[in-house]
Amino acid sequence: MPMDRGAQNAAREPASEGPADDVVPRARTYRVGGYTVVELHGEIDIAGVEGVGPALDAATAGDRPAVIVDLRPTAFFDCSGLGLLCRAHRRVRERGGRMRLVCDDALILRTLRAGRMLDVLEPVATLDEALGEEAG
Repeated sequence: MPMDRGAQNAAREPASEGPADDVVPRARTYRVGGYTVVELHGEIDIAGVEGVGPALDAATAGDRPAVIVDLRPTAFFDCSGLGLLCRAHRRVRERGGRMRLVCDDALILRTLRAGRMLDVLEPVATLDEALGEEAG
């Protein structure tokens, strides 16, 4: 006898009470090719920026920071995330550094376009492209 839809969904979903790991906002920071890469994971919204903002602030501190912000692991991104990127971009520019953005998500790119930041941040689709811009 086939299961009804509710039973099918219950069978597929983990039995945890907390949010799924892919939506919890967090930042993973590492160094590659002279850049500090900050991957933003989860939902970057008004509640999520508190969880990832300190990592971006640390990466954009100091003299001439070189930062790549990677949005590919991001599950959701709204205008709060856009504000976070604007702040990081401003901090890097004020300190004589450089910032690259990696993003291949159509909805996030649309948010960047709506916020008039697409041409400012000039996102690329892969980390290799972001790293390769220095050679060009």
